Amino acid sequence: MGIEHPILGLMTFTLIAAMVVSAIVLLGMVGMNVHDYILKTPVTEGYATCFSFDSGAGRYKYNVSIAVANSGRVDLRLEKLYVATERGLVELRVASQYTVIRGVTVGDEDSAVVDFEVILLGFTRDTELWAGQRGLIRINMVSDKQLYMTGGQYSVTAYLTTIGFEAFAVREARFKVGEVEECPAVPLPPPTVPGDIILVSRAALYWDTFDTNPIINDRMTLVQEQGAQCSADHQVSRHGRSGLVWIESRARFKECALLVQGVTLPNDRPIFVAFTALIENYGTNDQPGRFGAILSWDSSLTRYYTGGFDKVNPLPSSGNIFVRVRTPATTATSSGVYGVNWNTWYDGVLALTYRLSNIPSTLEFYADGIYTSRSLATHEWLTPNFVGLSIYKLTDPKHMRAYFDSMLVTVGARPWIVRVESLQPGWSVVLKDSSGMIIDSGVAGLGGVVELNVWGVWIIKNGVIELYDSSGNPLLPPKSFSEILGGDVYRVTG
Repeated sequence: MGIEHPILGLMTFTLIAAMVVSAIVLLGMVGMNVHDYILKTPVTEGYATCFSFDSGAGRYKYNVSIAVANSGRVDLRLEKLYVATERGLVELRVASQYTVIRGVTVGDEDSAVVDFEVILLGFTRDTELWAGQRGLIRINMVSDKQLYMTGGQYSVTAYLTTIGFEAFAVREARFKVGEVEECPAVPLPPPTVPGDIILVSRAALYWDTFDTNPIINDRMTLVQEQGAQCSADHQVSRHGRSGLVWIESRARFKECALLVQGVTLPNDRPIFVAFTALIENYGTNDQPGRFGAILSWDSSLTRYYTGGFDKVNPLPSSGNIFVRVRTPATTATSSGVYGVNWNTWYDGVLALTYRLSNIPSTLEFYADGIYTSRSLATHEWLTPNFVGLSIYKLTDPKHMRAYFDSMLVTVGARPWIVRVESLQPGWSVVLKDSSGMIIDSGVAGLGGVVELNVWGVWIIKNGVIELYDSSGNPLLPPKSFSEILGGDVYRVTG
């Protein structure tokens, strides 16, 4: 039946229009626009399809399934679940189609310890629920104490975010124990079969094991402060290692350096310089001093940052780790106590971070388990153009000499970490050198990432990455790379 009288029709239209305008004005008054309001309104449908319970041997097992339908017009992504129990509410972050979270404490008093298993069926790209799509969320729980009571009413709330917008939707699915049907068995998703291990990014700008002479091959150039007496050369082996370079100083309070050639340093991302070095006490080489890495503005060493190990006197073990700023206007050093012995190899990393482009923030030096740092003042700001290795002699009359075994320069990534991504939770990764010796290993968590520690190794020639499932079975043949460097990121495909 329509509105026959034209005056009544006009009045009705005017009334409806006024209501719409008033609603929009009201939303504007509370700081929301209509688009945000529509997105943040719960647009999903959800309900509990089943609930099951089993107990025995002091363990309580529960299964609850929630059907969720996206009846809105935007695609959603399931981020987390809020599971209500008799002992309290639990937040579960959902990372993939199959998520396992073990040892969750539920409740403040008389708490329970619960293992959760979340299985998603009907979702796209693991956790996405597109417009018009329906999915099933299966939650399996194993607890050491009772979580649900017969006749009690509980809920599972799904928190979903919109894809491409800053908005969210929630859905609470309530159920009453004893009044929903029991859950049928839900098979686990088929295991992912890896296809390969590939290198996806490399943070290294320069790396050198000094197996060949970097000076005569023009990879590095010896430079010095005005008035210094410096020398440098390559050596096949010494102090139990092979493939070395050494720098020697005969003038007190002067910097000597080997600078890398042909490398352009960024001025907006962290720079890391990793090295392995030793200060020698042999023959005429017995003078204490500083040895480490350098970031220099020029090749004449008038403006630079250094950081490393400081052998402060002739005692068998004494010294510091340090960072140092040198400009024509200022010289400043920050240090921390660290015992330095003669003829002993040490591993360290000099790091420079940036606040903004061309504006350095912090100068840091890392040794084994400790570090020292300096927040850079305005008059200490430099944008280095060169990177290298350096020494600084402290006393007279004899020579100071330091040996360097390897060097790795990275940008934006720590040189002591090799990262492996796209793993299933429970998979393990083993990193080996060419002789088969294990350098490090790790097990992937819910994020599917393993970070392998290569501190002091830095550069692994003919390195091997091995991949195993949660039972220790190999998933792929060992994958060999001509070199694996700190800062590398590898990915499992398939």
